[in-house]
Amino acid sequence: QTVAQLCGWSHIDSKSVGYDRMALLLEQDEYEKVAALYIFQMNVNRALEVLNEGLQRGGKEELATLILALVGSIRATSTNNDDKTLMNEFSSVTKLFHRPYVRAMFGFILTQDGNDLQYECVLDEQLDLNDKVAFAARYLNDQRLYDKLDKLADESREKGDLQGILLTGLFYLSI
Repeated sequence: QTVAQLCGWSHIDSKSVGYDRMALLLEQDEYEKVAALYIFQMNVNRALEVLNEGLQRGGKEELATLILALVGSIRATSTNNDDKTLMNEFSSVTKLFHRPYVRAMFGFILTQDGNDLQYECVLDEQLDLNDKVAFAARYLNDQRLYDKLDKLADESREKGDLQGILLTGLFYLSI
């Protein structure tokens, strides 16, 4: 819970006081990013609402395509559907999306059994560091979480990414 709060994932549907990351992202027309964050938190209905809101506000036709792909991929992964061909088709097509949050969202949806090794499709994407950390904290087992956070901290230091302070804190290792 604390990690989610630090990363801006807490109280995602409530009107809590303080920093409202989702509202800020929506003001910036980041509908796809917000939808992906809701999907990562297992809130499919809200993700679809956000995409529809974007479409109603004059969003690009791509949002309509994204809505259709999202609904189709969710149906393809439902427990009632054992059609592996359909799953493979969705998986291959959704990898063609150019935006990292869209690719990560579909990678997450199309992950078969929740095995955290398969979540690398999300964690290796070009997502914001805080989203990678929140996702890892929510879905990885303790050892994989530790390894992933260590790897993310190293990558942040190498790139000189100031967001890495989220992982390292302000001491000599963060430089």
